[in-house]
Amino acid sequence: MTTIDEQTAPSRAREVPDPSALLPLWPWNDLHPASGMLLDSDDFQVLLGNPRAKHMLHNAWLHGSGVVWGLSVDVSGVWDLRVSPGLAIDGVGRELPMDAARCISFRGLLEEDHDPTCATREVEFCLILSFDACLERPVRALADPCDVTRESQEYSRVKERARLSLVRGHPHSARSYHRVRVLLGLERVGDDDPSGREAVDARNEVLAAPAHKQAAELLRWVRCLAARDAGDLIPSGEECDLGLFPVPEQDAGIVIGCISLTIRDNAGCPEIVGDPRIDDCCRRTVMPTTVIQDLVSALAPGLIGAGDATCSGPQAVPGSIEWEDRPDTFSFEVTADLLPETLTRDNVKIRSLSAHGWHVERLYRTPQYDPQRGRVVIRLEEPPAHPYVRVVLVGTGPSPVYGVEPLAPLAGVVGDDPDPMAQGRDAVLTDEDAPFVPSTEDEGAEDSDYHQG
Repeated sequence: MTTIDEQTAPSRAREVPDPSALLPLWPWNDLHPASGMLLDSDDFQVLLGNPRAKHMLHNAWLHGSGVVWGLSVDVSGVWDLRVSPGLAIDGVGRELPMDAARCISFRGLLEEDHDPTCATREVEFCLILSFDACLERPVRALADPCDVTRESQEYSRVKERARLSLVRGHPHSARSYHRVRVLLGLERVGDDDPSGREAVDARNEVLAAPAHKQAAELLRWVRCLAARDAGDLIPSGEECDLGLFPVPEQDAGIVIGCISLTIRDNAGCPEIVGDPRIDDCCRRTVMPTTVIQDLVSALAPGLIGAGDATCSGPQAVPGSIEWEDRPDTFSFEVTADLLPETLTRDNVKIRSLSAHGWHVERLYRTPQYDPQRGRVVIRLEEPPAHPYVRVVLVGTGPSPVYGVEPLAPLAGVVGDDPDPMAQGRDAVLTDEDAPFVPSTEDEGAEDSDYHQG
């Protein structure tokens, strides 16, 4: 294990004030060689800088920053933190390798915060991993005629490394795709947040959609809001001099751990009360695509139910009642073919609601199933007497409506849990705006069929 202050590069390495300048980037230029062309160092910078820049852009914009593997943080002794080997990606898409465990001391940070009252107080800081590099492997080179020092060697390698540092508090990490996050319930809407309110309106539309269409409606809004969120993204930098990446170089480091301490001063020196508390939930992790696929698949029961639907019968579709050209005829959708012989006057019941109670709507003929449209067609003796119509399709009892394949009774409406035991469930559909003709009958009269179904 090495400490943060130990020299981890080869002994002949040269430190540089700006490590990021050692690896130039040329994302939109590539080398175009030709026979007989003389190449100099600038051409090789372009040759190497093009794929490097493309790779960093891909990491930064499409994957994001975070830990790839390892880099666990533990307490070592009284004043040190130990970080295990690992790999991470920073905010501008560079890999941050750490091939050996390292320690970093937080004592100096605490000594800067002296409290003469000797009161007990809470201190929080974060451990940051950022990019570092140095030059190494010097080789002989032709001396520059204009160089009075007549240097005749150059460093032929750039060693990419990672640097640990401690900062007080919790650095702000901006999150993109605010609309999509609000849509999925991952972020709240702010006080002055039109894009957040836009996402809330979209979520309400998803919830208002019929149960069997909610997944498709959610996908539609994810695409729409993601398009608008992406349109708002802009690289860091000035308006007339934009950079390449989502964050500036000085903010590219990533948090790999957050530490909380209770301390007090003892004779001018900090003293830790209790044990340091390390929170690794504050850091972000870049997960493999295969893991993300598994996690997405695990969400399926939330959309299609957790039961086994292979033996479940058909279901009626809420909100699918449509009135035909005739005001006494309507139809509604079912999810699978019905056995027409099981549709009878006894297991399809229609009522309309009046101020005096339920009014029985009598059938003109036996309900029909239209396999071409996947709909049940109902014709009444006359248009409904009231605009609020309730339809009950019986899936229980001795003579329920049955599906063809599998041969199983009706399983309620879409949105109900699947019926793997094939016991059957009644389906209830309503229409609040049916074309009606007021009845001249005494609506308060008793009807033996009022409460059936």
